[in-house]
Amino acid sequence: MRIMAESKLSESEIQQIVSLLREGKRLPESYRSIIFETKKELELVYADKDREEDILADTMSVPLQKVETLCSSKNDDSWSNMLIFGDNLRVLKSLLQMKRDDKIRTTAGLPGVKLVYIDPPFATKQEFRGSQEEKAYQDKIAGARFVEFLRKRLVFLRELLSEDGSMYVHVDQRKGHYIKAILDEVMAERNFVNEIIWKSTSAHTGTGEGRIRAFGSVHDMIFLYVKSESYEYNPQYVPLSEAYVKAFYRYVDKSGRRYRLSDLTAAGVRHGESGKPWRGVDPTVIGRHWAFSVSRLEELTKEGRICFPKKRRGVPSYKRYLDEMEGHLVQDVWTDIKPAGAQATERLDYPTQKPEKLLRHIVEASSSSGDIVLDCFAGSGTTLAVAEKLGRRWIGIDCGKLAIRTMQKRMLDIADSKDLRNPPKRYGKQSNPFTLYVEGGQ
Repeated sequence: MRIMAESKLSESEIQQIVSLLREGKRLPESYRSIIFETKKELELVYADKDREEDILADTMSVPLQKVETLCSSKNDDSWSNMLIFGDNLRVLKSLLQMKRDDKIRTTAGLPGVKLVYIDPPFATKQEFRGSQEEKAYQDKIAGARFVEFLRKRLVFLRELLSEDGSMYVHVDQRKGHYIKAILDEVMAERNFVNEIIWKSTSAHTGTGEGRIRAFGSVHDMIFLYVKSESYEYNPQYVPLSEAYVKAFYRYVDKSGRRYRLSDLTAAGVRHGESGKPWRGVDPTVIGRHWAFSVSRLEELTKEGRICFPKKRRGVPSYKRYLDEMEGHLVQDVWTDIKPAGAQATERLDYPTQKPEKLLRHIVEASSSSGDIVLDCFAGSGTTLAVAEKLGRRWIGIDCGKLAIRTMQKRMLDIADSKDLRNPPKRYGKQSNPFTLYVEGGQ
């Protein structure tokens, strides 16, 4: 193992390392790849693959030339959201220097961005155009070149993440298995959290030569990785369906509140207060224990939240009121989010546009108000629009002129209401301040 000299640490990072070592504390995991060269537990091998330290050291950093700041009348602090036109690899190197210069921090004061979402090209070998046949972007890189193209950017995105940050990578079946292996390598397999399945299109047949030749492909995958165990996660909910309410919330009390009856016990025997007999019922007889302490059970009884059975020795139940339920917890299969099709009110003149509801789950789950959200394949700007509406700061990067124009107009025309659940059809109010930058040399 040799100490690496290629990647430079900022003075503040060096001071933090020295301070932690003097106090006998462990160094953050993010410093490992900067200070030491280590063998990876898992690695995908392919032609022309560069070392991470060479990627970080040899990628050229470019100056970000300020073009203009829009909505500046609303600017009440030093931060202005960033819309950047340029090659995202070189721009990411510049942003990493900003992090090291202590110019990018989370609301909790940690260096870096809180959330990364990217929807990169899928190696389709196609050229995508807007509705007016204007060129949007080319997706011509394939094979090992595509894998390395994305891996280089993932290395920088990992370095830009705060210690409590999360990264979502949106892919499809063409290269998803390779990208999962690359993410296990770059982010570490232990930091994998979820593979989210999004039903991104309606059912259709897999055809070939006029015959059905395959199962219809109707989903995308979104891989969620985190920087460390201290990542933020806010549970997401979807409304309960009418059929579910009808089937399970069958009871109505005198005040008209609908409720269901739930088990008051949980699996396993306990020897503390939750394992004691209560009101003539001993849960240990059936190998269970009370879900609440006995004292709390008495409080719930006074509140009218316990339903006692008519038959002798029956186990009482807990009343769960419908109006207190947030809904179903969102799981890792998302089938209720429609694509941003031609008839969608949020539809723009940009191909491969993703729906705002998809990004709402992601932004709300993995960031807090004021945190920085980064998308370096920003495209139509859905990530930025959702971040704006949810009170997050944002950085968007793209190399396409159509993308930059689309995003600039979208952010200037943020809807009168920022309610993502009821987006209005017309736009009016301006967004918060954002600055348009061009990569040096553009």
